[in-house]
Amino acid sequence: MTTHTTGTEALAPGRRRQLRLAVTVVLTATAVNLGLYAIGRFAGATLRLDPAVGPANHQITAPDVAWKTVVPLAAGVLVLLLARRRSTRWLTAVTVLGAVVALGTGAVPPLGAHDPLTGVLLAGMHTVPGVAIVLVGATLRRRASGQSDAAVVEDPASRRSR
Repeated sequence: MTTHTTGTEALAPGRRRQLRLAVTVVLTATAVNLGLYAIGRFAGATLRLDPAVGPANHQITAPDVAWKTVVPLAAGVLVLLLARRRSTRWLTAVTVLGAVVALGTGAVPPLGAHDPLTGVLLAGMHTVPGVAIVLVGATLRRRASGQSDAAVVEDPASRRSR
C-alpha cells in the first residue's frame, strides 16, 4: 500500500510555519475588513463611491471587500516570502514598499466616497492590509535573524534591528 503526502506535509517545518502565517494574516485582515464593512452598513454609511476608474455611483458589497483584500494582500505576502529568501535587506525594502503602497492607496477612495463615514471606512479598509504587510515583514525578519517570537515578548529590548 502506498502513502501519499499532502502539500503541507511535504513542506519543511519552516516553510509550513510561513504558509500558516501567510494564510492566517490574509484571513484575519479579510475578516477585519468585512467587520468594518458590517459596521458601516449598521451605522448607515451609503457605501457608495465614484471611483477614479469605472462607472460612478459604485455600491460597495461584501464580496468586493473580501476579494479586494484577499488578492492584493496574498500577492504582497507572497512577494515578502520571496524577498525573505533573497536577503533581510530585500525583505525590509519590500515591507516598506508594501506598506507605502497599501497606505498610499487608502488616500484615493475616500475622495470619491458619497459620505464621510464611507470615506473613513474605506481609508480604514486600506490601512488594514498595510498593517498586515508590516506585521508579516517584521515577523519574517525576526525569524530570519534567528530570533524566536517568544524572545521578543520576553525581552522587548531585543527588538533592535540586526
